[in-house]
Amino acid sequence: MNRTYRITPIQHPDRGAPFAYRPLLSRLPLAPPLIIQLDTWDRNDELVIPTEEELSSMICHLTLETPSGENASYVRVANNDVVPMLYGTLVTTPKQMLDTTGAPGVYFCFPDISVRFIGRFRLKAYVTRLNGGAALDSCYTEPFDVVPEAQYVEPPVTDLTQHFHSQGLVNFGIPASDW
Repeated sequence: MNRTYRITPIQHPDRGAPFAYRPLLSRLPLAPPLIIQLDTWDRNDELVIPTEEELSSMICHLTLETPSGENASYVRVANNDVVPMLYGTLVTTPKQMLDTTGAPGVYFCFPDISVRFIGRFRLKAYVTRLNGGAALDSCYTEPFDVVPEAQYVEPPVTDLTQHFHSQGLVNFGIPASDW
């Protein structure tokens, strides 16, 4: 098909609170939620929206890194077990939605990512085909902080989060009381 793909974070997480050893259902997601835009060019270098068939064969996967690029996806804890640092929707499929100007676009949305322990991190995203092969593209978020829960103040819901939520993304950075 001779396509070129680029993924770009258009909304980066700013902060989060660690869930450490608490039950997974009590964790606070990073805020604001990560949104990644997929741009696709055809063989004539024209920006196109991929077909539904093409989109249904793609996924985007997240890993956790330090700001300098060291893998931070797992950590060894006191009893010598190795535990994952990242929880939530770590793999998602593309969604066709309208951007804030009303133009159609393709996005990967991650509504509930949480980090186990305090630190400064970034997320690395890869877009691949379901049948495997090399990544079509990858990108990084800006670094964000996971701070002690007592110091965590959730940022206000962004206009972009609200815009995508209004297009049917439930549990997408909007408190349930505001649905």
